[in-house]
Amino acid sequence: MKMKETILVTGAGPNGITGRLLKENLSNDYHVIAPSSKDLDLTNDEMVSKFFDVYQIDYVIHCATFRPLHNTTNHFVDDILESNLRMYFSLARQNKRYKKMIYFGSGAEFDKKYPIVNAKEVEFGRSIPSDAYGFGKYIMNGYTQKSNNIYNLRLFGTINPYERYTKNVVSNICAKALVSDRINLRKNCKFSFVDMDDVVNIVKLVLNNKMDFHDYNVTSSKEFYLSDLAKMIVGFSQKKLSIHFEHEGLNLEYTGNNERIRNQFGDFEFTDISNSLKKVYDYYSQNQNSIDFYNIDSRWNN
Repeated sequence: MKMKETILVTGAGPNGITGRLLKENLSNDYHVIAPSSKDLDLTNDEMVSKFFDVYQIDYVIHCATFRPLHNTTNHFVDDILESNLRMYFSLARQNKRYKKMIYFGSGAEFDKKYPIVNAKEVEFGRSIPSDAYGFGKYIMNGYTQKSNNIYNLRLFGTINPYERYTKNVVSNICAKALVSDRINLRKNCKFSFVDMDDVVNIVKLVLNNKMDFHDYNVTSSKEFYLSDLAKMIVGFSQKKLSIHFEHEGLNLEYTGNNERIRNQFGDFEFTDISNSLKKVYDYYSQNQNSIDFYNIDSRWNN
């Protein structure tokens, strides 16, 4: 029997939505190592180097992101930008000790102070992001493009039942449809979305195929307004709920072009948006007791 290859998945702890999802989906085919931040502080380069001395790693999937509000561990450094860059580069510098590393970039690399409209990968570098998160991802992608075996799967909007309703707008709308008498949102906006189950399947393809490029927008082929998603979710609820936006007009567009990933994997089919939304709605319907009505907008009110 062929021995399973070993994958290091970072960010798969209790708060690690993407990492935990990948760990669960890859465990049948790979030997998955998913240390907690207590066991492996990725901001500490010396600790990471020693980890690779102990374990023979075939692939790295880097999902960890430093967020002070959600982190209870004292890291080597506690600055958002520096921490995220240290985590990335502590793994990137080990690149001769694994076959491939995959991490998740962000549409914020294109600079969210401007509209991001059907952005293509070749538009990277048109503007330097002004926010720390986007700037960090910008620096990572610049290095990734020149690497031999590191790949950036760039996400815009994500749909995943396990995303917290206080963090993710789709989960937030689903929670409101279940416990509120109307859907209150800040401002309408056009987004590109992707089902995280599709992301998991694309990760598997990247692991097993020779890639033509080092950065890919991972998003479905259609864009949607938040109002479109809210209408679909209200339809699932079978309730007569109004949809109210606090501010008129549209926020800056946030959409990406997926032509490159479709050309790479021509027969890949993205999940229909209504099926993706229904999964999230059903999850929160089954876990309705976990919804805190009074803190449902805690992220946006801070």
